[in-house]
This record gives sequence, C-alpha cells and structure tokens, in this order.
Amino acid sequence: MKLLRNTLLETFVSVVECGGFTDAQYALGVTQSAISIRIRDLEAALGYRVCERGRAGFRLTERGEIAYQKARDILRSARDFDAELLELRDVITGDLRIGIIDATSTLPGIGLVTAIREFLSRPNDVRLEVLIASPTDLTQGLISGDLHVAIAPFRNLVSELSYTELCTEEHRLYCSASHPLFDIPDPEINLDVLAFYPQCQRAYDLAVPPELGSPEPKAVVANMEAMAMLIETGHYLGALPTHFAKTWVQKGVFREFGNESLVRTSAFYLAMRHSQLHRRAVELFVQDVTRQLRRLA
Repeated sequence: MKLLRNTLLETFVSVVECGGFTDAQYALGVTQSAISIRIRDLEAALGYRVCERGRAGFRLTERGEIAYQKARDILRSARDFDAELLELRDVITGDLRIGIIDATSTLPGIGLVTAIREFLSRPNDVRLEVLIASPTDLTQGLISGDLHVAIAPFRNLVSELSYTELCTEEHRLYCSASHPLFDIPDPEINLDVLAFYPQCQRAYDLAVPPELGSPEPKAVVANMEAMAMLIETGHYLGALPTHFAKTWVQKGVFREFGNESLVRTSAFYLAMRHSQLHRRAVELFVQDVTRQLRRLA
C-alpha cells in the first residue's frame, strides 16, 4: 500500500535508475509511450527539461541531476512514512536498506545470509535494498537516511550512530602462483624480502604495514575482487581476509604467508541511527543478526 504516491516522480526515478525508457517499461509495467507522457507532464510541472532523449540516447540535464537526487530522497521518505503508519497495525512493510562492505557474506563470524533468510521468512511486504560500499560511504548513508543499517569494520565511530560489535575478521598477506615468492620456503622469507615487492591495498585502508617499509601502496583497489585480481597477476602482494582468500589457497592459486607479525584483525560493527530504533523492520533484522551471532559464538 502506498499512502503517499507521486507517479510522475516514481516514473522519473525508475527511468534514471534503468538508464532509459526501454528498460524502465519493464520495471514499471507500462509502455514507453506512457513513460514519455509522464516525463513530459513532470517537465511541464517543473518548468524545465529533466532529460534529453533521442538517437543519442538518454541523458539527464544538469537540473535533471539535481531533480533526480531530490526525487529519490522524497520517495524514500514517503516509503518510510508509509511503513511507520502501517506498522501501527502490525504490518511489516516499507524499505529495509542494508549497507555492507564487499566479501561480508562469507565472513563466518556473522552468518549474514542466514540472518537475512530468517528476516525474509516472516510474512512481510518489505522492499529490501543491499548496498556494497566503503565504511566511509556507509557512514554517510546512515547519517543521511539513505541506509537503515550497515555492517562494516568501522574505525571512526561517530556520535550520530549507535554501534554493536559483531565479530573480528583476520587478514593475511598473499601472493599468487606466478609471483617470485610463491615457491620460496617460509624460513627464507622475512620482512625485508617481502618489502622488496610492490603492494596493493583497498582505497579505504591505505596504511601499508610499517614492517614492509613502503610509505604507500603501489596499487589501489575499490574492493576485494579487484584486490584478488591484482594479486593473481603475480605482480603484487596483497592482504585479504582469510575467509575470502580460502578458496584460492585451496586451489593452489594463492599462497598465504605465515609471518604472524603481518596478521591483522578488523572489528566488525552493526551501525544504525539512534532515531531508527523504533522501526519494526529494522528492529527485526537487528534481532535476526544478533540471534545468529549468539548461535555462532
């Protein structure tokens, strides 16, 4: 049920997020001509063009970019409003927007897939969104209201949010089978040897261990998949979570270095805004996560 509904804004946001009218017709269940009429009516109401469409393809205008951001925020607020009113009759509805960093699904200390499965097993009308981003971006998403809950190794804990520590994640240093160090026995590999080879690291975690003597990484990646790809080239060493690297190690593609001085751990937290503690969907999801945490303890 949509208590607050604006068909023109919903159509506009769908067109933008689908990249044009063609894919939007399937998302909205209406024809391209109907979408074109709605966008034309929206532009007439606003008094300016929000997008260019034609042989060159779909493109937002400068004002359209601003209008899209505001329309998306309005629609999210409307869905949250609907959810809060409908929850008064014990209906689980609205949006549940979850933010995580990449490779969280295989982190054994959380069991996130099981927690989401339990949440979805209840009768509900919840629209689920999952965003993968850096801890910094997740924090901003929580503060702005774009996200309801986020799970990540937050280092900078801000006063606007509440945090629950979930587990720790172990990171070790790896190289690939094509790297010069792959077949060198452990006793022959010390920190001076490792420091000779270039490192790659994630963009949100650029502190190269001082033991390796390098002031900065030689390559920067946005996620674990990109990190694994660069390690697999044989040119770089890189730190990965042990649960994420496990498959490559078992296949003989990666080698894990046993130097204990290079082992690092990150504390994972569940973060949310203080003001959202009353949202039923958020409450239930947090309960499912903490319940799964107790099972794994």
